[in-house]
Parts: sequence; structure tokens; C-alpha cells
Amino acid sequence: MMATAGAREDIGVSFLDAQLLVDCKNLLGEGVQWHPRRRRLFWTDIKGQALWSCDEVGGNLKTKALDAPLCSFAFCDDGRMLGAFADGLAWLDPITGQRRLFEDYQTEAVGVRMNDGGVDRQGRFVVGGIDEAERKPITPVWSVDRGRVRVVIDDVAIANSIAFSPDGRVMYFTDTVEGEIRAYDYNPATGTPSKRRSFVSLGEGEGKPDGSTVDVEGGLWNARFGGGAVARYLPDGTLDTIIRVPVPNVTSCALGGPTMRRLFITTAQIEMTPAMLDANPQAGGLYVVDVPVRGIQQVSYKR
Repeated sequence: MMATAGAREDIGVSFLDAQLLVDCKNLLGEGVQWHPRRRRLFWTDIKGQALWSCDEVGGNLKTKALDAPLCSFAFCDDGRMLGAFADGLAWLDPITGQRRLFEDYQTEAVGVRMNDGGVDRQGRFVVGGIDEAERKPITPVWSVDRGRVRVVIDDVAIANSIAFSPDGRVMYFTDTVEGEIRAYDYNPATGTPSKRRSFVSLGEGEGKPDGSTVDVEGGLWNARFGGGAVARYLPDGTLDTIIRVPVPNVTSCALGGPTMRRLFITTAQIEMTPAMLDANPQAGGLYVVDVPVRGIQQVSYKR
């Protein structure tokens, strides 16, 4: 009952419609991930300073208030999370909400915080930042490898779309203000991206690229902030599928559920006027659509 309407074909592109799963009204829903062992979905409301979770049909909904904005996170095998908070990296207990900060993130810079992150196939957490104040390219992207932090990309305004190909040899990334998703060769042994190239650029009216996930066929699913959609691109950059989301600010997506064929989609209320919010009362909700391709099981951060 939570699945989509049927698909249609239009110049080779499939269209599906997402449906509301949880009317959570997040200010900035982000970082959605499926935890296969717990059989639960987790996501964060960055501006609402809360960690949310539910089962695959939106039931057993839980929310945990946090003492700082949680921007993205990685699961750990011991039940904790590695959290990228606004002020830095911390170990987070998702049950109690308690955290222990261990690495500050540019605390001297006004308006700068951590942002999107993703775990590579070897268990490193790759995470970037955002200059919320001026959208200037002044933040680094970190690779967190067994507690060791190093910079792998520099001079970024808004880090997003951090995801990895099934074999772990391609890393996807965007500086959202540029409107372009990049691809890099990625060395699984060292966790080093190289040979930057353009993967896809969004056109006028399509929104800006936000969070992404990759499926077993190597398709990249990318949320379009301001574009009311999630787009799937084939490994060669060809547009394959559009998921229409009935609110404009689409922020992140993840494949999960028992069959790994449910695409969960977070949205946001930020950057919407009162008139826009009146016209989109379910903005900030969690959406879902069933798709014909499986996701890849989330890798835990290796401590």
C-alpha cells in the first residue's frame, strides 16, 4: 500500500511517483539509511536536532532529541553511530542520544558545519562540510579511517552526493552550488579519489544535486533539492528513471527494506516561504517508492 503508481516511458526514461510514508515535517531531513540487522530506517533532521527511525512501512516511529545538529552518520558494528555533527565527529548512542565529540570541524569559521557523508566499501567514512553563511568554497572533505582523519578534497561550499560504485572504484561527489555531480577514480586500498571528471550536470529547473545512493547495477540515485525528484543515472551518466516527489526540496535517498527495493526519500521545509509551505503541507516528510532494482547493504564504519 506504500508502493508507487505504475511507471510510464517517455523518451526512454521511466517515471514513478513517491508516496508519503511519515508526515514528520522535518526542517531539514537528511542522511537516510537502512539498517538491515535492526530492520529499521534511520534519518536525521539537522535543523530539528533529532534522530528519527521507523520500520519499512513507517511504523514503530521513534525520535531522539540531540544536543547538537546531526548532519550525517555511519553505523558501527557495536551498535553506536559515528556521527558528523555540526561541530565535528562524535560517537553517538542512538538509544540515549548521548555523544562524545572526538574531532572538531572548523569551529573557528562562522556559519560552517559538517554535512553529507558516506561509507566506502572498505568501511571508511567520507564526509564533507557546508558554508551556510556565504556558500563559499572553504570546507574540506574528510576521510575517516579507523579514527585517523585526513583531507581528500578541499575548497568545497556544500558537500553532497557522497556515494561509491558497487566495486568501490568510483566515488561520486557534488559541490551542490555547482549543479554538477562529479565522478572520481577511487583507490580502495588507500581511500584516495583521483581523476576528477563530470558525471552529470543538472539543467535549468531541475534543482540542485543533493544526497545519493547506489544500487547493485551501479545506478546512482540522486535527490534534487528544489527539483521535487530523485533521478537515477546509469554508470555512463545516462538518465534512466525519475521519481516524482510531491514536494520541492528533496534531500537524500536510500534503498532498503527486506528486499532492498524500497527507495526511502527525505525532504525539507527550509528555504520555503510561508506561501510555499501552505501549498506543500507535507514538505519535510519521509517518502517511499518501490523500485525494480535492489540496493546494496550498508557497510559499517570500521573502527
